[in-house]
Amino acid sequence: MTALPAHTPLADLASPDFATVQDAEDAEDAEDAEDPHGRDAQDRRQDRRRDCRYLVGLSADGTPTTLAVRTSPAAPRRRPAVVVSGTATLQDVVEESALLNLLELSPEAAVVMDHASSAVQGVLERATVDAYLRQDRFPGGPVRAGGGAVTGDDSCLCGTHRTPHAHVICAFGGCGRVNALHFHDPEDPPECPGPGDGVPAHPLILSVRGR
Repeated sequence: MTALPAHTPLADLASPDFATVQDAEDAEDAEDAEDPHGRDAQDRRQDRRRDCRYLVGLSADGTPTTLAVRTSPAAPRRRPAVVVSGTATLQDVVEESALLNLLELSPEAAVVMDHASSAVQGVLERATVDAYLRQDRFPGGPVRAGGGAVTGDDSCLCGTHRTPHAHVICAFGGCGRVNALHFHDPEDPPECPGPGDGVPAHPLILSVRGR
């Protein structure tokens, strides 16, 4: 087996087999209605999405909030987007961060971002992480330091974090706030402060939706 270089930037290891979509139920309808090129452009977008293995859902400000993988003809399930920096390395995220813990939220892959431009660069597949873990040189599990949630405003999430984190859309009734988690403990969910429009603070509730 060819050794995976520990110090190669994740942007160079990321799969380009992805497409981005607006992470809203009516986003495609709104996009199609505003499309000046008509049906042909719409068909090209839909074909591109059907051909890609991964769909990265983006909020209105470009923050990756969900990741879906096509593993069968059935509609893929959207899971929280685990985000890693394209300038980080496998050693950084596997040996020195809580990435393996966060991948419990999105087991198939993580979204690789250029934080300088807030652009999605690709998808770090779990198979790549697992191949690195199987190498003889790997000394052990990650350092799982820190924990809890960072719950800044949605508009502040994109491009502000360098360490691996997960963007989780809270499924509490009437909430929908995006929370940034740096560690995931299913037995002790962090508090979500709510969207700020009368919904009180509450325990964060995860959701997994069909697409």
